[in-house]
Amino acid sequence: MLTKWPAKLQLYPRDKTDQCIVAIAGRALGNDVKSVSLVVLRNQQRYQYARVAVDSITRSFAFKPTIKAELSQYSFQLFTHRDPPGDSVQVAFRDSIVCGDVFLITGQSNAVGRFADKPFQSEFCRTFGVNNGAVDYNPADTAWCLTNTTEGANALWGVELQRLIKEQQGIPTAIINGAVGSTTITDHANRDGNQPARMNSLYGRLFYRASKAGIVGQVKAMIWRQGEAEAVSDPTVYVRVFPQLYSYWKQDYPGLKKVYHSQINILTDNVVSAGVLRDFQRRSKTIFGDNEPIATVGLPGYQGLHYTEAGYRQFSLELYRLVARDFYASTDTSNIQSPNLQRLYYSTPAQDEITLEFEPDQEMHWPADTTITNPATGARYTQSLSNFIYTNYPTGESGLIKSVIEKDNRLILKLTKSITAKHLTYLPSSYKDNQVGYYVGPVIRNRRGMRALTFYQVPIAPPLPVASDFRATPVDTTAIKLSWDTASDSVSQWSIERADTGGLFKPLAVVPGAATFYKDLRRANGADSLKLGKIYEYRVRSLGRRAESGYSPVATASLQLVVGVKIGPELDLTNAGSLSNSSALVYPNPASDQVRVRLPLDWSGDAITLTLTNEAGMVVLQRNNQVSSGTSFLSFSVAALPVGTYVLIMQYRTGGVRCRLTVIH
Repeated sequence: MLTKWPAKLQLYPRDKTDQCIVAIAGRALGNDVKSVSLVVLRNQQRYQYARVAVDSITRSFAFKPTIKAELSQYSFQLFTHRDPPGDSVQVAFRDSIVCGDVFLITGQSNAVGRFADKPFQSEFCRTFGVNNGAVDYNPADTAWCLTNTTEGANALWGVELQRLIKEQQGIPTAIINGAVGSTTITDHANRDGNQPARMNSLYGRLFYRASKAGIVGQVKAMIWRQGEAEAVSDPTVYVRVFPQLYSYWKQDYPGLKKVYHSQINILTDNVVSAGVLRDFQRRSKTIFGDNEPIATVGLPGYQGLHYTEAGYRQFSLELYRLVARDFYASTDTSNIQSPNLQRLYYSTPAQDEITLEFEPDQEMHWPADTTITNPATGARYTQSLSNFIYTNYPTGESGLIKSVIEKDNRLILKLTKSITAKHLTYLPSSYKDNQVGYYVGPVIRNRRGMRALTFYQVPIAPPLPVASDFRATPVDTTAIKLSWDTASDSVSQWSIERADTGGLFKPLAVVPGAATFYKDLRRANGADSLKLGKIYEYRVRSLGRRAESGYSPVATASLQLVVGVKIGPELDLTNAGSLSNSSALVYPNPASDQVRVRLPLDWSGDAITLTLTNEAGMVVLQRNNQVSSGTSFLSFSVAALPVGTYVLIMQYRTGGVRCRLTVIH
């Protein structure tokens, strides 16, 4: 008698080692059975063999063979061996067993989808039980089967997901679909607290099937397409109930790693707060972390509620790329997710420009005006996205966009006038016209064609101040000092950029918001170090948590060598003490050995620091000298230094001097 034995067509979930254990156990009924053997076949070829003795008291036996997650089918043959020895007897046989991954689908009609005209079938694509809609469930419907068969009907896009995983990843899958058309989120969240597998609810019937399949702890992801029912009635219900439904999933499916959360399309029913529901779906990734929102707006074949086969196939392709990234280490990860708005702010003090900022890796594109053909009449008309970007929706304005600048992950909207709007909405809560009848107009996309998630009444952050009186001043050959006067509590950081004569600005530094200056130091041996004779351009902009400013006017500077040696405010290194009008003299210059520095009269009797740096800015000589009263000069040797041009810096308590010194031999 077998107590553990694979079911016909069963899929076992794979573990972290890309394999699984097929537990086999039972009790021998005859006292003369002394041992039991198991033969495992892989694609009809012998793969494993094991033989165990039957326990003399309990008559029990057990095997734990492993099979791989691959496009292979495994068979199991069980034999008994009696005493006295004789031929073994086959007592059980099971074939068509696979190891792979399990996904769940639930929601309403778009999760049921439609069925393909030419359905795809594969021995490596499976399901469990029967999704018979909202009618009572037969507890006996607990068999494994292939998808797209009479007993295993599944959504077109769900089967397409299985096909792509099979063909691209070589992994068998099982998808269990619990979706039912015209159902509400409350229907799906109706869970019996003590008996979650009770079959008097949608939740219970799906959980019952998963429990009977033995996969509740190994479900990879929940794919959720629902919300249309609430969008035409009370959208706030969705916002209130989804967190509870999500908590049930996490409790009952402990291995759940992702929730692919579809954002519904624009419906024709005039319910303004439908935008609230769609925006909650957009923000689900921020709220729950493991949610991945997917935009459905802009899918081909939209019919006002459902889609043609083309729309469901496109959805399955986009879903597959996310699944492949999350579970199959796919390297195709760039711009595969729906762009999701991260920040929205006025980017000029005049508030005649708004910046839409998406995730850092997105490459955003604004659509051209779209020509639409009425399929019923053949009439053609044009729609511009500018007419579907709203300030202070639903009572504000649209059509305010004069032009759009595409800049990596940002879209910079140039407006026709300055505005004072508090929030912005992308696409209306509902739409119905006299042509097609539903929205099939232009949408924001990234470079892979993924549509941006729609957003509703997102606050526009106020503009940050632009740096005023921005200057760049050379500090001899050691640095260029940048300074600005702006100070604001709303500024978190200042981003500084530099361009050389090539004109390409590159990030240089980021300093705290309270800063009003920065020194671009000349560094030794650095590839990007400042060089003598080059002209450098600088610009700065303010950064905040919610916004960024535009750039300051460009300031230009160049490192300068000081040929003569003077004492004056522009050469003062200490900014302290009184300044003398006397002069210092360095000789000989050029020098090959001893160098003398004639000191001004008011320098004697105190400490002097002497520093010599090469053209790369490295210190090659440094001395501290206590000058006796009446001493008129200092001397030092350059005999050991390589030929070249150096900068001599001398510091005194009331000032300092710099000059160029040439060494020859």
